[in-house]
Amino acid sequence: MKNLKKILFVLLFLVVAFVGGMFFANKQTEPEISSTLIQNRIEQASDLVTTKYHYAKVGKFENSLSLNGWSIPLTNKNFILTFEGEIQLGTDLSKAEVEIKDSTIHVTVDKPTVISNSIDESSIEVYDETKNIFNPISVNDYKKFAVEQKETALSEAKKKGLMKTAQENTKKSVKEIISVIPDTDEYTIEVTFKE
Repeated sequence: MKNLKKILFVLLFLVVAFVGGMFFANKQTEPEISSTLIQNRIEQASDLVTTKYHYAKVGKFENSLSLNGWSIPLTNKNFILTFEGEIQLGTDLSKAEVEIKDSTIHVTVDKPTVISNSIDESSIEVYDETKNIFNPISVNDYKKFAVEQKETALSEAKKKGLMKTAQENTKKSVKEIISVIPDTDEYTIEVTFKE
C-alpha cells in the first residue's frame, strides 16, 4: 500500500511536470507582439502599390510656326491620338513608424504618391495626321504631347478622388499585412499619414 502511494505520487509529479513544461514551452514559442516585429513585417512590403487607375483618352495636337507671336500661314501641323494608360499610386513602407500603446497598434506612413504614370504604346492610334513640308511632325512632337496627356490624365484622376481612394486602400493594405501576424487580432490597428 505504501509503495502504491509512492508510485502514484511519482506519476502525479511527472504528469504535473510534463503539463507545466508543455505550457511554458508554448509560452516561449509564441511570438511577442512588438513594434519591431510589426515594423519588420511592414517593411518587407517595401513600395506598396495600393491603387491603379486605368484611363483611355483622345487628344488633339496642333502647332504652327510663328514669327513675333503671329502664326505663319501654311505651317500648321496636327494629329489626333487615342491611347490607354495606367497610373499607379503607392507608399514607401520602409519609412513606416510603429508604436504599440495598450491594445492599439499605431502605424504612421507616408501619404501615397504616384509611382508610375505610363501610356501603353501598343494602344496608341494616330488619326488625321497632316503632312506639312514646311513644319513636319517630329518624334519630339509625339513625346511632348504624350507627357502633356499623362499630366492631364493625372490631374483629372485627382479631381475624381484618386488620392483619397489611394489613402483608403493604403490603410486597408497595412491592416491586412499586420493582421496575418499571430495574436494581432487582439489589437486595434490605426493607420495615419505623415503631414
